[in-house]
Amino acid sequence: MLSLKQQENVCLLYTGGIDQCRYLKQDDTEYDKWYCIKKKKAEKDKIDKKINEVLADFKKRGIDPANSSMPLGDNCDGYPVLKHIEQGYDVD
Repeated sequence: MLSLKQQENVCLLYTGGIDQCRYLKQDDTEYDKWYCIKKKKAEKDKIDKKINEVLADFKKRGIDPANSSMPLGDNCDGYPVLKHIEQGYDVD
């Protein structure tokens, strides 16, 4: 799971909007836990495809992505999903 500092300072979890990392995933049962799924290739590719489709649609319709509330950020190199071990830039 990502540490609170990682979520807030790098992933920008509570900022909302385009700066928030697109690769965050909330735990299905423990809602206070968040994971980075960037290193899970299938999920990363799925997210990237969706984001690219949305950006292409915005461009076609003349919409600035900055006005979107959709998380578009690619904020770090990514972390493997570790459900019971805290990880992030502030964890040894």
